[in-house]
Amino acid sequence: MSAARARRRLVLDTMGAVSGKIEQLLAGQDVTLATLPLPQEAEPGETPLERLQRFRALLGACLGRLDRGEPLACGACGAPLPDAEADAMPWATRCRRCA
Repeated sequence: MSAARARRRLVLDTMGAVSGKIEQLLAGQDVTLATLPLPQEAEPGETPLERLQRFRALLGACLGRLDRGEPLACGACGAPLPDAEADAMPWATRCRRCA
């Protein structure tokens, strides 16, 4: 499997897990976010539902970039994400140096 296909599969799988957590929250169930690779800290006053929705939007944007064949780059310095970082977390918005 190519790196792009593997990254796309990881994003889709993660999106499915996030959507499942959102469904649980909406059903009034307790949910732990510790099992998800959330790339961002919670915003002040942000609920778990809002955080998950923000993450799902980030995943959707990443999927769009992958589908268009755009390079995955750091939003701070603009450098391409190293392959190891892009393979592990293609939705990352910053490289490890800028994070």
